[in-house]
Amino acid sequence: MRQLPYLFLLTSIILVFAGCNGSKAFVKRGMKMEEVGMMEQAGNYYYSAVMRDRSNPEALAAMQRAGQWVLNDHIRAFDDARLAGNREGAVASYEQAEAYFEKIEKIAVRLLFPESAKHAYRNVKNAHLDDLYNQGMEALENEIFVDAQSAFNEIIRLEPTYEDAAALASVSYCEPRYRQASSFMESGAWRSTYNQCREVLAKDPDYKDAAEMMDEALKNGQFTVAIVAFQNGSNRSGLETKFRSYVQQELAQTDDPFFQLVDRENQALILQEQQLALSGMLDAGTAVEVGGLLGAKTLLKGNVVDCEVVTSSLRKSDKQGYESYRVERVNENGKKVYDTKYRPVMYREYSRSRSVEITFQVILISLETGRTELSEMVTKGSSDEVRYIRYDGNRNNLYPASSTGTVKRTGKSQLKRLMNANQELAAESVMVNNAVAETARGIRVLIENELKRLIP
Repeated sequence: MRQLPYLFLLTSIILVFAGCNGSKAFVKRGMKMEEVGMMEQAGNYYYSAVMRDRSNPEALAAMQRAGQWVLNDHIRAFDDARLAGNREGAVASYEQAEAYFEKIEKIAVRLLFPESAKHAYRNVKNAHLDDLYNQGMEALENEIFVDAQSAFNEIIRLEPTYEDAAALASVSYCEPRYRQASSFMESGAWRSTYNQCREVLAKDPDYKDAAEMMDEALKNGQFTVAIVAFQNGSNRSGLETKFRSYVQQELAQTDDPFFQLVDRENQALILQEQQLALSGMLDAGTAVEVGGLLGAKTLLKGNVVDCEVVTSSLRKSDKQGYESYRVERVNENGKKVYDTKYRPVMYREYSRSRSVEITFQVILISLETGRTELSEMVTKGSSDEVRYIRYDGNRNNLYPASSTGTVKRTGKSQLKRLMNANQELAAESVMVNNAVAETARGIRVLIENELKRLIP
């Protein structure tokens, strides 16, 4: 126990020494770059050296020297662009200089940033902002909204409170989308109208009458659905009721704003829809009348076509294996030792499987025209399988046999898992419920896709 403090100290010294060596190695690489005039690359190496050891005086001095050279180079590029009348390039070069200065400052190396450059930048930036504003206004007047938005966004990045740039950037973004929404509205493309208005309102909640247009599109395109009692053509009783419950739950979770389930609390309407479900067909006149009664545009009917449950018999097979045991002997030195031997044994492997497959017919009927808009089959299923072994001997010493009949030592862990594996299949009722739930999700996806087709 007395050695622990010493070992801890030794480990710490090794780590510090390794860190110093890493820092010194980067300084050497930086000096080689500096010798051939590659100051920016040299600065990168010196920066890495300081990051590895912030107390390395040689690394700090080299970083100061190379860093000042790199900063001065950025400032020279700024001056060159400024004198050439390239205000955009001047602003970009100054921002690079400023970013580099701040980066080096964070490692406690102070570079000299000329006040004259800062003063010159303020003048250039103001002139550049004026240029951008004029460009943006010209693009906006000519309804080139993308260019206008680009100009105003750059102004906001450089000077967030510059005149009314923020408001004009919002107009440049919103106006083309608002116009597109208006065009969609005229053509009856309710979903497209809704989506365009939503983008506008996310940017400006008070933009023109976008909110009213969005509400009107939602109202016009509302896809109201009444679910009638499902039919059951399978040999498993009660599935129609179970399906109705699962389908209702799934459809209630849809995030499509145009989808709406009709409230079914009125008992008289429930009786009415039960009669309709049994009738099997609707003509156009009856459909319109039913739509008025239920307050729905669409009727969702369904039929459990089939529910097949297949459970295999328990399969059994005898397998050859080996059980290890130890044999005591005395070695040449007279010491007692043990050898591991293997005796052939037999164990039994069991397997069984169960599968459930359900087919459901989905029918959507327009209560405005009486036309069948959708009639599709949805087939889903679930499955389970068990596989295990039983052995009456020493379970901890059991090994499988290889294909050549020898001991397969690497298979011991797999046999252990099989000896401890589950021996009971999932309950049939649970698997049926899982298949119904999966089918209901498939029905939801089918209806959502159909909704996108019906309401573009």
